[in-house]
Amino acid sequence: MKVALITTPASLRSGIGDYTRHLLPFLREECDLRLFTRRGEEDAPPGQESRPISDLDARHFDQVLYQLGNEIHHAFMVPMVRAIGGTVVLHDWVLFDLALAAWPDLARGGLRAARLLLREGGMAELRRWWRNRRARPVERDADRAAASGAALVEGWHGPEAEGRWTSQTALFRLPGRGVRRARLELIGEPGRSASLLHRGSRLGSRAFTETEREIELEVELPALDRPLLALESSAARRTGGQRRSGDRRRLGVFVASIRYWDAAGEHAIDLHGPVVAAPRLRDPAGLRFELSLNRSIVRLADAFLVHSEHVKQLILDSRNQPTPIGVVPHGGESRWREEDRGPERDRLGLSGPWRDGFLIASFGKVQAHKRVDVLLKALARARRERPDLHLALVGSLEPDQFDARSLVRRLKLEGSVRLEDWVPQETAWSWLHAADLAVQLRGPSTGGASGGVHQALSLGRGVIASDGPEQAGLPEDCVVKVPRGVDEVSELARLLVELGDDPGRRAGMEAAARRYVDEVCHWRHVARMYVEHMNRFPRARGSRGSVVSVAFRRIRRGGRD
Repeated sequence: MKVALITTPASLRSGIGDYTRHLLPFLREECDLRLFTRRGEEDAPPGQESRPISDLDARHFDQVLYQLGNEIHHAFMVPMVRAIGGTVVLHDWVLFDLALAAWPDLARGGLRAARLLLREGGMAELRRWWRNRRARPVERDADRAAASGAALVEGWHGPEAEGRWTSQTALFRLPGRGVRRARLELIGEPGRSASLLHRGSRLGSRAFTETEREIELEVELPALDRPLLALESSAARRTGGQRRSGDRRRLGVFVASIRYWDAAGEHAIDLHGPVVAAPRLRDPAGLRFELSLNRSIVRLADAFLVHSEHVKQLILDSRNQPTPIGVVPHGGESRWREEDRGPERDRLGLSGPWRDGFLIASFGKVQAHKRVDVLLKALARARRERPDLHLALVGSLEPDQFDARSLVRRLKLEGSVRLEDWVPQETAWSWLHAADLAVQLRGPSTGGASGGVHQALSLGRGVIASDGPEQAGLPEDCVVKVPRGVDEVSELARLLVELGDDPGRRAGMEAAARRYVDEVCHWRHVARMYVEHMNRFPRARGSRGSVVSVAFRRIRRGGRD
């Protein structure tokens, strides 16, 4: 089989780039593979021959294969998929970052953005974006509201004796510093649900039923200062009683109380206070985990390789037609060593409590959606019982998005947490080998498989991971899954203590990790599955006609449609 593989150069550090680099030697053993990048040899991976995509003639290949996910440097692949088709290895369901790079008008707003959102995300995502623009203020307007002393910002009806009705979206600010938890008492109609959001990310949801018309919606927050939250109702319509009484309000949910907890203790919001003027509009960046923006890929590719049954089902639901799809596990390699952890800890320069204690490693960029705040809070709690617990966060720091150092200081973990920032991959592997356990959380998620989990399994380490649908295929004998939600911190802290106290269970997890890599997800198995699936897939559309010339005309014009 002759395969044209479209990818990005090794000089662009990324998880999908690392994945492709590890897969390539094994895939070359299974098929006649030719590599294509944007500029050919000048950005080829080390030791790999590469040609520019403008040289690709799909008619000379049995398959055109794209390594594609939510990365801005993958935007050049979109016009190719739209024009010539092919098989897409879809690493993420949500392609928000890729879409903004492919179509910058999405970030500018206006009618052009709305048309693109409708085409790339569908009507539901267009509505979500529009509600976000209407409901979400820019920060200086929210700060002005806070300066006025008002906690209720927008979307509230007049106060009543027991509380206050909202419209479909109501904004409020919790005025404390280091706010870590919020609880709302709500009353609503059966069939309706209420959600709490922060900067477009959903923190939690509850539904009203015939037996539960009064509910509590409680969420945990990553020690935020004066957070602005949005309370969203799934519907806001007039009831029969309102029509009969002439009440023309559109009601969301009735809020009986809002309470929150910060460093100073428990507080309550005055629901009879003033509501400040409506804030201005903002761009859709706060919805980056909720807008998939993937239809040019999902609707127009000829076939797919994915890492989970979850993403497979999402593709089938979106296309609503028979579609060639193969589920292939994320790859791994047998990198574990038989030597004890002690010498590796010595090589890393660890001494004293770090060398002799229980070492946890977390691999990958230190970002908010990796739930590092949850891990740090759980570590602080677990250390009350096991003060020998230590954590190494091994990955690039992004303080503009998530200030891990500040949270470490607030939790008084300076002596038990190391922030390694970016390190060479071999150094990261050393940390994983030195560790007793890996923790790889995520949420919200783009729907992709976790490279960090598979790196840990490749080093023979047991893993604690978030219990998301994209992780369902990971074996439970080596990956313990923690549900996201209000009990996440306490559950993770319990597991850290429990696994720290049980070397026999950890040894069992490590043996299971090695079996999983050897028998299921080693790169040689993954490469073989790639080719087995592609042998059954149709050829790319571009290999069956002259539309290939159209594709490259579009690419040379910069991907404009």
